[in-house]
Amino acid sequence: MKSVLAFCFWGCFALSSYAQDSLNMRMIGQWDDNTLPLRAGGAYSDIWGYTDGNGNEYAIIGSIEKIHFFNITNPSNPVLIDEFAGGNQSIWRDIKTFSHYAYAVADEGTEGLMIFDLQYLPDSVVLVNQTNTHFNRCHNIFIDEEYNRLYVTGSNANPSGLLIFNLVVPGAPSLIAAPQMTGGYSHDLFVRNDTAYLSHGNTGLYIYKMSSPASPTLLGTLTTYPEKGYNHSSWLTKDGDHLVFCDETKGKGVKIADVSDLTDITVTTSNIFRSTLLAPLHTNSVAHNPFVKGDTVFISYYHDGVQVFDISNPDNVVRVAYYDTEPNNTDYLGWYGSWGVYPYLPSGRIIASDILHGLIIMEFYAAPLPVEWLSFEGELAEGEVLLHWSTATETNNAYFEVERSTDGMEFSPIGRVEGALESTTTREYQFRDRNPLPGLNYYRLRQVDLDGQAGFSKILSVENKEIEHISLKTNVLQTGQPLFLERRGEVNGLGVIQLNVANAEGGLMRSLSWTADHPVIEISTEGFSPGTYYLLLEGGGKQESLPFVLVR
Repeated sequence: MKSVLAFCFWGCFALSSYAQDSLNMRMIGQWDDNTLPLRAGGAYSDIWGYTDGNGNEYAIIGSIEKIHFFNITNPSNPVLIDEFAGGNQSIWRDIKTFSHYAYAVADEGTEGLMIFDLQYLPDSVVLVNQTNTHFNRCHNIFIDEEYNRLYVTGSNANPSGLLIFNLVVPGAPSLIAAPQMTGGYSHDLFVRNDTAYLSHGNTGLYIYKMSSPASPTLLGTLTTYPEKGYNHSSWLTKDGDHLVFCDETKGKGVKIADVSDLTDITVTTSNIFRSTLLAPLHTNSVAHNPFVKGDTVFISYYHDGVQVFDISNPDNVVRVAYYDTEPNNTDYLGWYGSWGVYPYLPSGRIIASDILHGLIIMEFYAAPLPVEWLSFEGELAEGEVLLHWSTATETNNAYFEVERSTDGMEFSPIGRVEGALESTTTREYQFRDRNPLPGLNYYRLRQVDLDGQAGFSKILSVENKEIEHISLKTNVLQTGQPLFLERRGEVNGLGVIQLNVANAEGGLMRSLSWTADHPVIEISTEGFSPGTYYLLLEGGGKQESLPFVLVR
C-alpha cells in the first residue's frame, strides 16, 4: 500500500528511471560558467528561488566571487539577469528572500550583508544595501516571515549565538538582539512560530523559544541519538510534529525527530534513512541540506545529487525520485555534488546547485495523463480572480477540482467544474474565485478520472494586492524636493492608508494619513539628508514598502 500511495502522490510517475543517473526526474535546464574561479576544486555554493508577481520564476546562485540572478521561466534557456561581486572570494555563500528583496552572506572575507531589490525583474536587479556594520561574515541566514525577522548564524561577531534583525524596512534591517545560545557555535537554524531549531554542530540539536529575542528560552535538546554526526541543518514538517535533519558526516543517515513533545525529543533507528546510489560497494553517503514540502523531503547530497523521499510514515521512509548531479562519481571521496536544492517554485520545477556544475533545473518525469492541457490562465478583475483553461483531448475525465494556496505548496479545494468525460476537440472552461486572498494567490487544477485517479495542471499565480495601484511619481528627487504619491485605478477596500517615511537605519522621519478622496498626496522631505529612504504604506490589512532616493 505504501508504494501505491507514493506513486499516486507524484502524479503517476513512470515506474522506471528516466536514465541511469535518475529516477522519476530529469534535467530540463543548466547553467555552468567554466571561466569562474575555483576554490578547493569547487565553483558554486548555495541556491534559492524567487517568483515575481507575474509568475516569472528565478534562481539565485552563489559562486566563489559572485551572486548570480537567472530568469528560469523558460527552463531550457536560463537568462542571466544580473550578477554582483561580493568583494571577496568565499567557498560558502547563503541566500534567502523576503518580500521583493534577496539577502546574501558569505562565510569568508568582510562582505557583511548584501541586500538586493527584486521589484524591477525581469529587467534588472538592484543592489540597494551592503553593510558590515554588525558582522563581516557568517555561515547562514534564515528569515521568519511571520515575525519579519532575519536570523544570522555562525557570524564572526557572535559565533556562539545569533544576530537577529527586524525587516520592517526590508532594505535596511535593524539589529534587535544578539543573544548567546546554550548550545554554543550556531551553524544553521529553522524558525517557525517564534521557535528556533538550531544545529549546533557536534553538540547536537537545540530548540529555543524566541518570543524574547534578547533572552531565548531553551525548550529542548537532542545531544545523543543513533548515528550522530555533525548536526548541520534541519526543516520542520507542516504539522510541526517532526523535524528532518542532516548530519554532515560521511556514513551518517538523515533523521526524522519526533518533536511533538520538546521535553522528550526522540529519534529511533527506524527514523533513519539515506541515499544508497553507490551501495553496496560504498555506503558512506553524506547529506547536506533538507527541505520539506508536504509529505516529501528534498535533500541535497554530496556526490548523490538531489534525493527525494516520501516521509508520510516516519518509520518507513521511501525514496520516490532522485537526480544525480555528479553521475561520474564512483566513490564518496572529497566534497562535491549538490550543495543546495529549492523545491518551492509554483511551477513544481526543482532547482539545485552543484559545486562543480552550477545551476541545475529539474522536473518530475511523469507518465501521460488522461487530459491533454492547452492552457491555464487567470487574471484579477473587479476584486475577483477569473480562471480559464482549455484541453485538447480528454479521456475518462470526470471533473476538475480548483485548488488555491497562499504559498504554492499547500493547496485547498475551492470549487469544482465538470469535465467532458470523452473529447477529441478543444474544450474551454472557466471558474471565478469571488473571494481571493490578499497578496499572491496560487491556483492549480486537480483533474479527476472516473475511476478516482487524479493528476494536476501547472500552478499559476494571480496577485490580489490593491495597494500596488499606488505608485511614486518619481523615486529619485533633489534634496528638499517634495515626494508625490499617486493612486492609480481602483483602490477599493483600502480606506485610509497610513504613510510612514523611514531612513536607511529604520528611523521614522514622517508619519501621516492618506484618505481615499485625495488621488495624489504631497509629502515634504524638508530637512532630509541625501540618501535612501523608505515609504511604508499600510491599509486594508496590506503593507508595502517603496524606496526613494534623495540626491544633492
